[in-house]
Amino acid sequence: MYLHSSAPDLQPAATRVFFAGDASSIGDIQTMLEVLPICARGQVFIEVDDASQIIEVVTPGRVTVSWLDRSRRTGRPGTGEHCRPGQALERAVRAWIGEFFVDEKALVESDYVFWIGGAAGFAYDLRHDLRDTFKRATAVA
Repeated sequence: MYLHSSAPDLQPAATRVFFAGDASSIGDIQTMLEVLPICARGQVFIEVDDASQIIEVVTPGRVTVSWLDRSRRTGRPGTGEHCRPGQALERAVRAWIGEFFVDEKALVESDYVFWIGGAAGFAYDLRHDLRDTFKRATAVA
């Protein structure tokens, strides 16, 4: 399931979650994590400008939070560019999905709840691609 709302009404029965966002999303992510059952499993990626934005986030024991500090990452490989907002998150999310799901069908039929937060333009391509993937699956079903 892909949640579209910036303040989603997450059901407490959700046991597999994947949340991602930037520093502006931390409050929404924490709120969603608080309603999860203790048996929930999942991954959270939060992209921040630098380590000063990293705070403690309380999660169920099997939900991992990975902080993506852009100040410690580069942009496109081989260019020497700085990492742009959304770039680290997009790489991490696409790599994680690629590792855990063999194709789009496996992704949309999984019992994961996906949510990506941030400003409208943040990780735009990633959000657009995931939304389209889930729309195609819903249209076929």
